[in-house]
Amino acid sequence: MTVVHPYLMMANTKEALAYYEQALGATNIVRMPVGEAQAEQFGVDPAQAAEMTMHGQFDVLGTTIMAADNFKGVEALNYDALSILLDLNSEDAAELAKADAFWQTITAAGLVNIDMEWADQFWGGKMGHFTDKYGVSWMLHAQPYSNMPGQQA
Repeated sequence: MTVVHPYLMMANTKEALAYYEQALGATNIVRMPVGEAQAEQFGVDPAQAAEMTMHGQFDVLGTTIMAADNFKGVEALNYDALSILLDLNSEDAAELAKADAFWQTITAAGLVNIDMEWADQFWGGKMGHFTDKYGVSWMLHAQPYSNMPGQQA
């Protein structure tokens, strides 16, 4: 089975992991700093290597999001052409409750910009949209999987 994971390239992944824990209630946070052996390969000052991240990851609603520092020297990253969709089965009461609780977590934290409130939609699902402080666009979506080809209710 092939799995696709969003992999964010960040200016400061160490900071971003702490932000996602606070803002999104992220769990299972893992951070692998750049070791001395990798510092030269990445063009990093060995004295600063421990503050940089060669791989990190966290879970949001059971979805693993991966991240690393951007070693390409790009000043600011632009995520305008990408959104992360967290999709759940609205026919599963436990899944829908998790989505509702997640939305409450992010709104209570007050650390994201709410672009579209979490609400029922005309297609029979429920959807909300927010943007985090790094400009990453997130969509929370719950829909009846029994209406979708290839999905299991």
